[in-house]
Formats: sequence, C-alpha cells, structure tokens
Amino acid sequence: MNDIYLFLIYSVVLLGVMLLAEAAYRFLHLPTEWTRKIAHVGAGIVALTYPKYLENHWVVLALTLSFTLILFISKKQRLFPSIFAVERKSSGELFFVWSTWLLFLLYKTTGNELYFYLPFAIVVFADPAAALVGQSFPIKHYVIKRHQKSLGGSLTFLLISLFLTLFFFPADHFEDANFWLFAIIFALIMTIVEAVSFKGVDNISIPLAAIILLKLYLG
Repeated sequence: MNDIYLFLIYSVVLLGVMLLAEAAYRFLHLPTEWTRKIAHVGAGIVALTYPKYLENHWVVLALTLSFTLILFISKKQRLFPSIFAVERKSSGELFFVWSTWLLFLLYKTTGNELYFYLPFAIVVFADPAAALVGQSFPIKHYVIKRHQKSLGGSLTFLLISLFLTLFFFPADHFEDANFWLFAIIFALIMTIVEAVSFKGVDNISIPLAAIILLKLYLG
C-alpha cells in the first residue's frame, strides 16, 4: 500500500484513540490518570503493528512529527484534558511518540524485530499496569527523590517485564541457562529504571536501557 495512504490510515486510527480517551473522560467521568492510560495503551497497541505494515521508517517519522505538533498544540490550548489535565508536570506523551520512531529505526537498521517489540511492549503494558496497581493497591510506599512509589507497582512492573521478555524472545534461547539469568536481570533493571525515572522520562529511559542490555546480550 502507498506510504501516504498508510500514513493517513494510522493518523486517523491514532486520533481515534485520543478521541476515545476524551469520550471516556467527558461522558464516563473517568479520572485523567485512567484516560491517559487508555490513550497510552491504545496508541501503543496501534504502534506495535508498525513492523507488520510499515516498511519505511520515514512514515513513522512523519507520524511522530505530526503527533508531536498535535500534542504540543493540544497541551498549550488544553484541547485534550483526558491526557493533559494532571497536576504533575509530565512530558511522557512526547517521549512516548519519539521512542516509537527510535525503536522502529533501530529495528529497520538491524533487521531484528526484538529491538522494537520488547522495549516498546514494556513501555506500553508494564508501565501503565504498574501505575494503576500502585494507585489501586499500594502495598507499601517508598520515596525516591521526593517521588512516591509503590512496592506493589514495582512488583507488577517486574513480573510483566519478565513475562514480555519470555514472550518475545525466540524459544531456542530457552535452552541456554544464561538466557534465564539475563531475563531476570533484564526485568530487574527495567524495574529500577522505571522507579528512578520521573515526569514521563520512563517512556524514553526504559527503551534506551532495554536497547543497551539487548545489545550486550545479543552481541
């Protein structure tokens, strides 16, 4: 399919995700933290299809630039309170869209889909799950640089990161004992990176840390 058509299709779908989150905020009166997660996970699931349907990283860059502009204007004009009406300052949505392109570019450069899927899936699924569990079931709180974290949220992040590592790695790695050690260490480091990242920086720090660890392991 023509790249322009793919760009338009993805643009409409991603805008639809934002409008869905906005509808949940306005009509279902869900709190902004929840509607942000709807937009986060919804857009992430859409972006996870990029390797299947997109060949040219320039299409992803065009989407990234377009939605950077949309998000910037929306934040300034307060057009999407479902995403931006939070008390804490965060640029997570911008880090999110740019990490998508960076990971896709790395995948196209190396030819290894793992560099895209695993880091991005952790951002899409583990990060919001940890936040929601931490808020709903705060087993025990701890503080890092005046930012409150939850042991329940961190454990959730750790388990989901480990599951995603096992899910995306080819099965032939499972026969290697070193892989299991790597998988555990990888999930632990991802959890630490998430814990020390604030103001939405985890949307870029997690992928960067994941890439470094994958490079070290895969050579």
